[in-house]
Amino acid sequence: HQLIKELYWDALTRRVDADHVDEVVHDPKAQSKYDYIYVPPADAVAVKYFKALEQAAAERHREPALKVVLLPAPEKITGEFVRKLDGAHGILSLKLELDASGKPLRGAPYVVPGGRFNELYYWDSYFIVLGLLQDGRKDLARGMADNLIYELDYYGKIPNANRTYYLTRSQPPFLTSVIRAVFESG
Repeated sequence: HQLIKELYWDALTRRVDADHVDEVVHDPKAQSKYDYIYVPPADAVAVKYFKALEQAAAERHREPALKVVLLPAPEKITGEFVRKLDGAHGILSLKLELDASGKPLRGAPYVVPGGRFNELYYWDSYFIVLGLLQDGRKDLARGMADNLIYELDYYGKIPNANRTYYLTRSQPPFLTSVIRAVFESG
């Protein structure tokens, strides 16, 4: 248990931001010509942040190239839309933590359910949050809650995980349980 508390939580922590993009964007489950980050256009801060990241990657000739794509409004994300992404699937952006002036600092942290995953999984997140709170990791539990709320706000649902091929699927509703657990932890 001591190893989990002091080592494994951090080893399983991910962020969708400039410092961690190379870790989270690649998806061995989907073949794509580029590494894609999909961003909701309603989040102007994220659009600006990830477009700047795309430009910086192009300037350093990143391979494969990083492509930022703006998603349509949630009501326009249908099964047909997702099927048309075959060959161009990617990761969905998550919450960015901002400084006092509103400038993005980094992505809100989330914990993945195992070392081979890089996505925030909905169902798993509830149980991960319970473990984090048991181990006193309120910082990570709060990041998980913030990211799930972000998905609901900007994608219109909490998908199975933050990948485009999950945009039309969700899992049992645990969001209120996550929020309550984090809130009650103090």
